[in-house]
Amino acid sequence: MKIRLKPFDLDETEALVSFLTGQPWPYHGNPNPSEESIRDGVANGRYTGEDTLTLWIVEGDEKLGLIRLFDLGDLTPVFDIRIDAARRGQGVGTAAVRLLADYVFTEFPDKIRFEGHTRNDNYAMRKTFAKAGFAKEAYHRKAWPTNGTLYDSVGYSLLREDWAEGKVSPIDWNDFPY
Repeated sequence: MKIRLKPFDLDETEALVSFLTGQPWPYHGNPNPSEESIRDGVANGRYTGEDTLTLWIVEGDEKLGLIRLFDLGDLTPVFDIRIDAARRGQGVGTAAVRLLADYVFTEFPDKIRFEGHTRNDNYAMRKTFAKAGFAKEAYHRKAWPTNGTLYDSVGYSLLREDWAEGKVSPIDWNDFPY
């Protein structure tokens, strides 16, 4: 598998709408986005703008997934990733997150860390974070609303120095003796 990240262009809005409405996204806040909400998002800078960048995950000409990188004005950008259902479980997500980390720390030299969040029951994404070198650093109870249900959220990050050295700095969860 030889994937790459390709910037989304506004001329690809139809492809974006088709990709996001063509299948459910069970671990996202809105698992079934509407065509209207996506078009509104494009018009309002949700996918491209000063603080946001969207990238296709491609292999050859095939679009395997989509990443939205946001909070680019902060020292810690965040991302959202969606892998086409037919390509899940094949290592696409891990390879894409590694490429994305390389992209963030290479193209944005001011970024000190890179983070992402997922629902606690999204085991595939939690494994992806671990395989891509991210450290689990947060657990937020009942913080992820989806269709009227509150799920726990788990936060992961990758520090610039850990990325550069190919390591994961451990978190001391028991740092305070109480």
